[in-house]
Amino acid sequence: MNFSPRRRTILISTLGAALLAACGGGGGGSTVTTPELPPPPPPAAPTRLSLNGSSMSLPGGAGVVLRGMNEGTWGEMQQKDAADIASQGGKVVRVLIRWWGLYGSADVESRADASPGHFDPTHLQRFLTEIQWCINAGLWVVAAIDSNCGQNGMQDANMAAYCDPGGAYPGGHNFWTDLAMRQKFKEAWLYLAGILKDYNNIAFYELLPEPLGGAGADQAAQVSAFYQELMAAVDGVDKRTPFLIGARDSYNINLCDEAYISDPRWTNRVVYTGNLFLRTGKTQAENLANLESRLGALVAMRNNRNVPVFIQQFGVRTGDDPGNFYLDAGLSRMNAAGVGYTGWQWRQNTTNMDEYAIVVEDPVTGQDRVKQDVLAVYSKYWRA
Repeated sequence: MNFSPRRRTILISTLGAALLAACGGGGGGSTVTTPELPPPPPPAAPTRLSLNGSSMSLPGGAGVVLRGMNEGTWGEMQQKDAADIASQGGKVVRVLIRWWGLYGSADVESRADASPGHFDPTHLQRFLTEIQWCINAGLWVVAAIDSNCGQNGMQDANMAAYCDPGGAYPGGHNFWTDLAMRQKFKEAWLYLAGILKDYNNIAFYELLPEPLGGAGADQAAQVSAFYQELMAAVDGVDKRTPFLIGARDSYNINLCDEAYISDPRWTNRVVYTGNLFLRTGKTQAENLANLESRLGALVAMRNNRNVPVFIQQFGVRTGDDPGNFYLDAGLSRMNAAGVGYTGWQWRQNTTNMDEYAIVVEDPVTGQDRVKQDVLAVYSKYWRA
């Protein structure tokens, strides 16, 4: 079929216009909008425990009682420790960094005022590495900043001289007598919480272990005010991680109820603690009664106040308990009461088999010596 030149021009123009319209071209500002892709889902929030009254639960909703161990000696933890604890049934490890205090050797002190967060960067990295080892092994972590000066500063003459070399604080150079140091410690916690808020499995922030040893009842309110000041600051950075706090007189478990905070702001956000080192110097009946009385104080607080509790340091020197009778007695009673804990401690910088640690150093070879009998008792109750 033949078309005249004029008809051919009209036909081509018509087809071109149709094609332009189909492709979104042409006049009138007509465009084809490409559908927007939905935004990617937000990253999952880091795993945290939930507190509900006196109980704790895992992210899936199952109730949990955390039982495990301290890595209490700075720099001694090894990567394999976390997996070893988990393989024995442990669920939690308490990991500490030391900030402002005398700790046996100068290389333990982590305070560095001019560095970010006032932490020695090498020490902070070591601390975070130990925490990550635990997380990688599926364990929960109690993250603690310890401060022998800040908590008291008067433990003995050497501590007093270190914390207060000029003798300007006869009552102790600490976070209650020096508000500038208190502020630096708060800034250290803000910095650390800004990092750890993005880590999984942080069970609690333990703000300051064992405050004001030897302090009287008149200082109970001061200890509580200190904790609430820190909690309010950290809450501005991390609104999900629970806090672990205790009473004056170095976490005196008999005084645990003094630590209770009635402010509803902190409901289901605070876990209460106390020390439970076992005493073996009297008759067996008296020693067991002492254990039961002190544990009973924390259980009574839990039941009467409807708050969660946790023992951050439990233990007995092996040399004072050669048959593990008291170790078994303490672990069995905590399990029966449904109270979680971290034992003191997994690894220690000592060759003395009479000390607390499960793992000590062989004095000849430098290799690990594991107290298999002590570990077996812990493992039995971790798995129960």
